[in-house]
Amino acid sequence: MDSLTVSSLSSTPGSELSTDEMKLLAKLEEQNRLLETDSKSLYSVNGVLRNPTSPKTFSLEENIWENVINEWEDWSKRKVGQIKVLTRRGVPAHLRAMVWQLLCDSGNVSVRPQYSDLLKSSSPSETLIHRDLTRTFPHHQLFHNHQSISKETLFNVLKAYSVLDQEIGYCKGSVFIVGLLLTQMAEEEAFCVFVRLMKDFRMRELYKSSRDELGCCIYQFDSMIKEQLPELHSHFQTQGFQTSVFSSSWFYSIFLSSLPISAAMRIFDIFMCEGLEIVFRVGLAVLDMKQTELIKLDNEGMMKCLQNLESWESNPDLMIEAAYQIKYNGSQMKQFRKDYEAIKAKELEEQEELKGLCSENKHLKHRLAILERRCSEKLVSQLRKELEKTQLNIASSQNALKEMQANTSQLEEISAAPDEHSVLYLRTELISCRLREAEALTELKQLKNHIKDMDEKLQVLCGGQQRVSSTQNDLQVELLSTRLKETLTQAILKESRHALMQLQTQNEIHRNQLKRTEAHVSSQRDHLQELTSHNKDLHSQLQQIRCHFLAVQNKIQTFSKCAPSSCQPSTSASLEHKDT
Repeated sequence: MDSLTVSSLSSTPGSELSTDEMKLLAKLEEQNRLLETDSKSLYSVNGVLRNPTSPKTFSLEENIWENVINEWEDWSKRKVGQIKVLTRRGVPAHLRAMVWQLLCDSGNVSVRPQYSDLLKSSSPSETLIHRDLTRTFPHHQLFHNHQSISKETLFNVLKAYSVLDQEIGYCKGSVFIVGLLLTQMAEEEAFCVFVRLMKDFRMRELYKSSRDELGCCIYQFDSMIKEQLPELHSHFQTQGFQTSVFSSSWFYSIFLSSLPISAAMRIFDIFMCEGLEIVFRVGLAVLDMKQTELIKLDNEGMMKCLQNLESWESNPDLMIEAAYQIKYNGSQMKQFRKDYEAIKAKELEEQEELKGLCSENKHLKHRLAILERRCSEKLVSQLRKELEKTQLNIASSQNALKEMQANTSQLEEISAAPDEHSVLYLRTELISCRLREAEALTELKQLKNHIKDMDEKLQVLCGGQQRVSSTQNDLQVELLSTRLKETLTQAILKESRHALMQLQTQNEIHRNQLKRTEAHVSSQRDHLQELTSHNKDLHSQLQQIRCHFLAVQNKIQTFSKCAPSSCQPSTSASLEHKDT
């Protein structure tokens, strides 16, 4: 506390003190000197303040506290060490309200006259305060046996401060501190003490939304654990158990939310005199006393163990004694603060760098979206052109195929009907020619036989010399006529053979023509098959192009919701044209 800084103590007692009081003060000054040289020596001196766990002679201490209250200005300036010793021994309950007000100098709070006006104002934290009071009041042990505390007075003090200090407003841990103050003093006095605690005891810094001061306290506390309880710190690290999980409430509420109320009040007495140092000491003492148990537990077990601190309710002096066995080095704590500030500065630099990277990443994403949109539009246009070109190729191929199929069918009709008629005609003519040839050969054979018979008859006639000239002449005429007929028959036979040769030649020509026609039809069929296969390939390519087009369209919809609306009708039109 600012008004109670440690200073060299004057050994000159007040002129108005009695002899007994002077002796007691001399012992107190001796203990204070021992305290300044070695904090542990406080508990090795015999006398009235020989040990925190020894029975207290409150009758004498009350007289001293009354003297301290009556001569506060002199004590606060010249006898700070004695005040610390007395505070560590415990403030008498009936004097606690006055002592706390003197320790924090709440009588000089400038906002005391404003309290009524603050209550008339509205606060944005009222709903949050009501909610926390419903959850905390009166379920916590702090409010069990203190019927004088009402929910209304607690709400008034918290609301008044939230209106006074709108930057801080209301913090959940403050309900325990204000509740404790209201158990000892009136509403307005509790408000003034709370204002002084927030201003001069680092509580306002702890309650800030940035939590920088709380983070610094937790870092200092964790560093003390690492240095003085390395085995426990290593166990915390192994289990991934963060110090902030259990120590945040210790700093927020000065152990009022964790310890029994009798022990918490003793700690609060010292806090009002010495500040947050007692929180570090008591916290480390708690961990030291529970170290063996904590090392055997997991995260959940350690949390339950550190929440169950009821064992010090009957003997809080033991906890105070253990707290002052802890090594606390002010210069080392300052170095811890510097280390924390360096870490925070580095984190801020990293955060600034991260913000810059995030901003750059956002800008790059925006540019990428624009490029993807442009690329998708270009790709859609290209695919549309390819699709139209493919559709034109398919249409032309289908037209060519239909034309070739018509030509093939026409050729088949032309080549099939006339050839069959010609072959039938040639076969008929060939048969008739052969019949005529056979008839001519038969007649020629008959003529030859007739001539042979005539020659035989002539020879018979000539051999008997009984021929008659008229008969000879007739025979000669008949012979000549017969020979003429034979000559005519041979001529007819030659003509028939010549005609047969022509028919055979024509038949051969038609056969060759039929073969060529069949070869042409076969080639046309092969070409038709090739066109059919090509048509199938084109259909397959068309399906692939459709699938690719749909994939591109889905990609456009996914990565570019802000694509120009003018592209959509043309795309649907191309799809309709593609389907037709």
